[in-house]
Amino acid sequence: MILILSAMPEELEAVSQAIDAPRLIRSAGREVTSGSISGHAVTAAFSRWGKVAAASTAAHLLTAFQPSRVIFTGIAGALRDDLAIGDHVFARALFQHDLDASPFFPRTHVPLLDLAALPTDPALTEQLAGALRAATAAGAAWGPGTGARSPTPRVWVGDVATGDQVIGTRAARARVLEAVPSALCVEMEGAAVAQVCHEFGVPFACLRMISDRADETLAPAAVFELARRSGVAAAAMLRHWLGSTPAQPATQAPPIH
Repeated sequence: MILILSAMPEELEAVSQAIDAPRLIRSAGREVTSGSISGHAVTAAFSRWGKVAAASTAAHLLTAFQPSRVIFTGIAGALRDDLAIGDHVFARALFQHDLDASPFFPRTHVPLLDLAALPTDPALTEQLAGALRAATAAGAAWGPGTGARSPTPRVWVGDVATGDQVIGTRAARARVLEAVPSALCVEMEGAAVAQVCHEFGVPFACLRMISDRADETLAPAAVFELARRSGVAAAAMLRHWLGSTPAQPATQAPPIH
């Protein structure tokens, strides 16, 4: 079973609509939708905003559903000027830009894990990136036009920064880049879920669509529309990926309490 998480309900709309025979479960304050896409068992859930909420959701659902893979999708702010609105970034590794346990550990270093960079699964990331590129080429990964966007959304793979702040000023953007110079974009949940998956030993991938430039040009009204469009891209990617992968016999999701 594949677990799909997003930090905003808007990011999850199109993915939830792509699930066949959906079954709604409420547990631990979360609404979880279980069903299948192209014959593959999937479960989708709103992780809620921020690292603690996302980690709590991930740990609970990993225990309850025992998924074989976890995919996080949603939007992020660009940290490089050559990324355009609508471009997609797959995380190669994720860093908690606001984690600082110095002088005991270096900045962004996760105590006891001996890691600063929380890696994603290379094979899963490569498969999903190929599926998204194919969906984009077919025109399925972007809906009708909106404002400033990439005319042909590109797919990038690189480092991603995570922290418990909405980064919406140039000064905040500069602080993130000081902590994680290699980061392509910044968001609020990915590294926390990556840490949970690392500790559970479950392959993890993270896809983010660029919605803004993490500076004073942030337009909250447009962000919610772009969040929905990120879900359209994620749903198209999942249909293409799972549709080209032989389905395994579906199993009933275990009850959760």
